[in-house]
Amino acid sequence: MKKHVLAITAMFAMALLMVSCGQSAEKKPSEAKKADATEKVVESNQVIVYYFHSKQRCKTCLAIQEVTDMTVKESFADNGNVIFEEIDYSEAANEKLADKYEIAMSSLIIAKGEKYENLTEAAFANALRNPEVLKTTIIETVNKLLNE
Repeated sequence: MKKHVLAITAMFAMALLMVSCGQSAEKKPSEAKKADATEKVVESNQVIVYYFHSKQRCKTCLAIQEVTDMTVKESFADNGNVIFEEIDYSEAANEKLADKYEIAMSSLIIAKGEKYENLTEAAFANALRNPEVLKTTIIETVNKLLNE
């Protein structure tokens, strides 16, 4: 019974976060076009840490970006094969990339070539209350993909 209550509470919290962040899968075609993020040449040995967001972000979304950016800068500063990319998925120019990873809300994706790990759940669970846990998860995932 206790497990069911915890599961329901967790699902409710995620739903509340998505609504409070103003997330929408709807893309705005009238926005000015920027260079499409998928047009970048990505080397096969590069690991890209993507933080996807929309225009409107909550406190947790901002914390995810901050922890992720800081982690990449601190832990992989000497490794040119690890790149942090902040992507506004609501912009038309980023639609292809957002579709590739099936982005419909703020998300944390770590990718190398066609392989990728979706750390969104861990990011939302830890960015505010346990940033060190998120930092460790990011480092472990990046290292795992670098070694593949």
